[in-house]
Amino acid sequence: MKDSRALYLVNGALGAGKTTLLQYLLQQEQYSGARVIENEFAAESVDSALVARHADEVATIAGSCICCSSSDELISLLRAFSSSTAPVIIESTGVANSLKLIEQLIVADMIKHYELKQSFYVLDALECDVERVSEAMLREAQAADIVLLSKIDRLPSEAAQDLQALLRNRGLTNVVPMHFGKFDMTKLRSPSRALERAMLYGEDAQRADTSTYSVIDVAAADITPNLLEDVWRKLQCAYGLRRLKGDIHNKIQSWHIEATPHQFRSNETDDQQNKIVIIGERAHEITHDIFFAEMQQ
Repeated sequence: MKDSRALYLVNGALGAGKTTLLQYLLQQEQYSGARVIENEFAAESVDSALVARHADEVATIAGSCICCSSSDELISLLRAFSSSTAPVIIESTGVANSLKLIEQLIVADMIKHYELKQSFYVLDALECDVERVSEAMLREAQAADIVLLSKIDRLPSEAAQDLQALLRNRGLTNVVPMHFGKFDMTKLRSPSRALERAMLYGEDAQRADTSTYSVIDVAAADITPNLLEDVWRKLQCAYGLRRLKGDIHNKIQSWHIEATPHQFRSNETDDQQNKIVIIGERAHEITHDIFFAEMQQ
């Protein structure tokens, strides 16, 4: 990824402290000159002016969520920003699904232009029950490389310790307190594992650290679900694959495909992304030529 631009994702519930974190990051040397894509679920952005004081450029996608109806607008902005070597930070709306967002980046081939450096999730300690964390929050936290606990200093000491213990027990190994956007930046881990987690979608998240991926363009192919299932079974055994996802077509119909070692599902679709993403221990070894050679046997 020699020519790729650094990409960072920031997510968290409304009011958790995402913009405060963003302002802090933009003052750090490694984020200097960054361009920011802000997503506001409301029709207007209320934080753009705050961010613009530190960012080189701020683009706002307002009125809908980037992991759903505004994904095309996001990809267009990323393509435009890729003409510069400046890092890009995407601040998602509080209702965004980070896993779906990353999946869209893979399918749109943005990973060829950007290297995902870090996925941040801001968790509001005051909004967490010390005995239980909502499944939605937990799912987003598990998708991140680092979970930043905001407002934890406003909890009683024992409650703060209980909350951090609860998060560790739920598999979150990199939880760091954040105070007015500031946190211990030595806790940042590299490289990001968010790409692998996105494709595993929580089904096998604990094995994400041993996963690689490959994106195969099938636009010129004539593939049916039955043919792809045969190829998947062979490649899955040979390369230790865990997941396949994407769209195929046979010039008449198009299908959305999802596969794991235990099942293979296909549904007719109008989408024609014509790409499949493969995840597994040796998925990076599966080139376009290897895939199509297997398909022709």
